[in-house]
Amino acid sequence: MDQEDRIALFLDYENLALGVRDHHGGRPFDLRPIADALAERGRVVVRRAYADWSYFDEDRRMLTRSHVELIEIPQRMGASRKNAADIKMAVDAVELAFEREYISTFVIGTGDSDFTPLVHKLRELNKRVIGVGVENSTSALLPPACDEFLFYDRLEGVDVPPAAGRRGRAARPAGTG
Repeated sequence: MDQEDRIALFLDYENLALGVRDHHGGRPFDLRPIADALAERGRVVVRRAYADWSYFDEDRRMLTRSHVELIEIPQRMGASRKNAADIKMAVDAVELAFEREYISTFVIGTGDSDFTPLVHKLRELNKRVIGVGVENSTSALLPPACDEFLFYDRLEGVDVPPAAGRRGRAARPAGTG
């Protein structure tokens, strides 16, 4: 058990939920396939999801049942807060990398290339980084930056609509095609 990887999961929830909805025929995001894939890689000790939860009221219960800490990033009327969740998530991940040395792996759930500098920083801090994103809404820049990238669409337990199709394996080491 001492050899088991300790994993911190950070979800850019809006990016994932909207990616699934838009590319999976309106289906809701399901955390279980990600949780199952991570269970094969170690023990998830931190679970956080970042969003304006007023837009994802239905998803709150599913996430809290899975012991995910919901980080509220409210959108204020008339104020642009486009990157507020991204910035908070990045700051929290780097802070955790310093505070909890026993965490060896960081999972960044997003398809947003804005997280590429975070991935590079975590790897510089000697942390393994696994990315998770929806295939058709993930920037081409993000997967090669990670040690491993999991396309949500390819995970066991994800029901992909026939039009979306499946290509290849569930997990792909970074740098491979």
